[in-house]
Order: sequence, then structure tokens, then C-alpha cells
Amino acid sequence: MRTELVRDLDEGRELPLLRSALLGAPFVHGFTTRAGGTSAPPFDTLNLGGKWGDEPAQVSENRRRVERAFGGPIAVARQVHGTTVVRVRAGDDRAALARVDADGLCTDAPGVVLGVFVADCIPALLVDPRTGASAAVHAGWRGTVAGVLPAAVRALGAEFSARPGDLRVALGPAIGPCCFEVGPEVVAAFEALVPDARARGIVLPSPRGAAGKANVDLKQANRLLLERAGVDPAGIDAGPDCTACDRARFYSFRRDGSATGQLMGVVGRTSP
Repeated sequence: MRTELVRDLDEGRELPLLRSALLGAPFVHGFTTRAGGTSAPPFDTLNLGGKWGDEPAQVSENRRRVERAFGGPIAVARQVHGTTVVRVRAGDDRAALARVDADGLCTDAPGVVLGVFVADCIPALLVDPRTGASAAVHAGWRGTVAGVLPAAVRALGAEFSARPGDLRVALGPAIGPCCFEVGPEVVAAFEALVPDARARGIVLPSPRGAAGKANVDLKQANRLLLERAGVDPAGIDAGPDCTACDRARFYSFRRDGSATGQLMGVVGRTSP
């Protein structure tokens, strides 16, 4: 991932976005940081989520700035840690879509921009250069275990005839294995999903030696699930950025509780 500054010449601002070299034109994409917005502490500054007490006017202004960077409204759904992936068409009502329970959105319509909210979970962006289809997916540990990213691969195939081997996937900033400590019930869920999860480095010993605890590598788990779904390993970009470690750049619910904001992963295709 590389940081790029998107300059708004009309309003004289710069918005930093993390971008993957794998997701090139004609797609537009990016992962926000906490810089470039108007929210006051503890939500400073580019909080894009309205669920933990930030001033609605500040959240609206922050979203407006991100939408300007992507050239239009961003379609979002109500995330519930499930596996539903919804198709978005150009004429869909964005307000109605925001009330739909879904953790993935997909489209092949040029000019339609998709987004997911995160604050430790993985924002996953998928594109298909052959068909022009794209998807934005929210993958926390529950969604990972349930198979939300393989569901997105299947949805792109079912809706747009996308072939898994053609897909390019970027997994954005999320809590890393250094910080994602879990209890035995979560370990059991990952070991049921991947029986050799420890050998594959998905379930790791607690770095601090905590009794009954282990750490989980969410990105490694999702990389494996994507490969099992047919995605070329060379087509997956899983950067090392840890939201819990990097307070200066990222929000983290695990680190800060509800005194935090939300980031976004955003993807779409430019209009011809």
C-alpha cells in the first residue's frame, strides 16, 4: 500500500488515501486514514462513522470530503458481520440501501462507488479488470469465519460472470496479529474453519503468554480463503498496517473502545 494525497483544488485541501498498486485504472479506490477531516477529539479528524457519538454535522462533512475525492456519492449498507453481498445499480436509492443488512456490495456500473466502514475489521476491495465489476466487503472475525470474502467472489461470478482467477483484491488497514488477542471460542472457530490454522500462522501463541489466549491473523485467514475460492495469490495485496498499533493514522475499536471513529474502504469504476 502507498499513501497518496488527493488534492481538492476547488476547496484547497488534501486528503490522504492508502492505495494498492494492484487496483489500477479504470478503477478508483482507497482506504481512508484518520487525517483530513473536521471532527474533534476523540474522533479526530476524518471520522466517517456515525455510531459512537461524533457530531452528525462533522460526520456529514467528512463523508462529503471523501465523496468529493471519489467523484460522487458512496453506496453503503448496514453492516451486521454476515455474508450477504448486495448488487448495486446506478439508479438505486442510496438511503434505502443504507438500511439493508449486508457486509458486501458489488457492481459493474461505471460511476457507482461502493464503501464499507471499519475500525479494526478488514476493508476488502475486489476488482475484475475483465468485466469491470468491483466489490467492497467488511470482514471482521465473524464474517471471516462465516466466509464473507468467498461469498463476494461467488457474487461477482453469479452477477457479472467474473472469474476468480482474474480478480484483484486489496485488504486494507485492519487489526494485526500483533494486537488481535482472542479467547478459546474464537480460536475454536478458526480451527474449525482451517484445521491447520496454527501451522499456517493464522492462530498464534499469545505474545504476552496470556493463559487461555491466542492471537489471530485475520489477513492471513482471508488470504487463504480467497486462494481457496480461486483467486490468484499474486492478485492479493494484504498490507501490514495494524489499526491498533498505529494511533496516529487509524481508528481502532479494540484499542479505544467507542471513543473512536471509523475508516472506510472505497472502490468503483470511472465513467467512460
